[in-house]
Amino acid sequence: MTKIFFVGWVVAAIFWTCSISWIFDAINYYGAGMFLSFIISFLLIGYVSTYFGVFLIALKFFRTSNYRPLIFASIFFILEWLRSWFITGFPWLNLGILNEHLWGVLPIIGVSGTSFLIVLIISLIFEKKHILLSRGAASLVLIFLLFGPGHYQKSGKQALEITIIQPLNTNLSEIINMTNNAESDMVVWPEAVAFYDKDLIKKISNKNVIGGFFRKQGDDIYTSAINLKTGHSFDKENLVPFGEFQPFGNLLSSFNKFFNIPNSNLKKGKTFQDKADWTALICWELVFNDTFTERAKGSGYIIHMSNDKWYGESMPKQHLKHARARAVESNKWVVRSTLDGISQFISPRGEESSAKLERGVKGSITKTIFLNNEDTAYVKYGDLPLLLFSFTFLLIGVINKRSEK
Repeated sequence: MTKIFFVGWVVAAIFWTCSISWIFDAINYYGAGMFLSFIISFLLIGYVSTYFGVFLIALKFFRTSNYRPLIFASIFFILEWLRSWFITGFPWLNLGILNEHLWGVLPIIGVSGTSFLIVLIISLIFEKKHILLSRGAASLVLIFLLFGPGHYQKSGKQALEITIIQPLNTNLSEIINMTNNAESDMVVWPEAVAFYDKDLIKKISNKNVIGGFFRKQGDDIYTSAINLKTGHSFDKENLVPFGEFQPFGNLLSSFNKFFNIPNSNLKKGKTFQDKADWTALICWELVFNDTFTERAKGSGYIIHMSNDKWYGESMPKQHLKHARARAVESNKWVVRSTLDGISQFISPRGEESSAKLERGVKGSITKTIFLNNEDTAYVKYGDLPLLLFSFTFLLIGVINKRSEK
């Protein structure tokens, strides 16, 4: 078992090293130093790689079980789900997000459910019993992924013109100037450009702004998306460990100070927040399934605001891909505004999306989007149905193994 785990761990470590090397850039950006940045990056990659090692052990353990293709897919799904919340969660680059051609069922079971089906297809292909039935079932599932409703969703009808600005810095005077020169009356700003001031709207000429701000409430500070005209806000729920909150309380405060790791101690937003005709996801809370489905319910469109400046070159492209997946899962437009790229209007129908504002490009994009207040099955139910299904088949597998003994 140890050898099998190690093989799985090494394979996963290679994947994660190639995929999230930007973790090193993010830590080193704040002056933690090359050595400490390497150690922390190694520990994170080592941790997330353990899940695939556990998966290979499960393959060996349940290899003689009845319904093993469904059991294997269920275990993989459960492990991705565990990774998404355990120790604050790291729900990044799930298997189902890697290939956009396989996004046909995203509006039904999401990216995580697509991971389930991909593992199911692979398991059915390697199944040695009932070969014709297994290959036929695998082919049908693959066709569903390639040609499912995620590739052919209809648009909403209510139009709204919006301008995204990408200012490259948090100079508020420049941002206001870009806003006043915007082509539309609705303007979206990136994440955390300034502290919220309700009088800020007075400096803006006949525009409605939804922007990212730090918001102070008593002694607590939130990072929020706020509509300057209405005052409606969404507070960030999934904070970045160490960068925005200290997961171990004051235990590592002296350690953080010595190595210059920020410890902002921001306040976590509530899970359930008041709704509006728009919704917002701030930075990496976009990738948390429960947060996404709760925020997207009943909204007409989704705003994703972020500051990816300190994550290196590859992370913004991955972040954009997650935003693209969310558009397909919800059948709602995603309006993505970042400080220095990549910003874009993202349609559930890829050909309708706008041009991108790439990294390091200062400017704005204006586009008419179409609102859709109807929720897809995935937005309504999230991962819960497949999670119950997966735990049921895991239990069946355990019972089957006990009966074998």
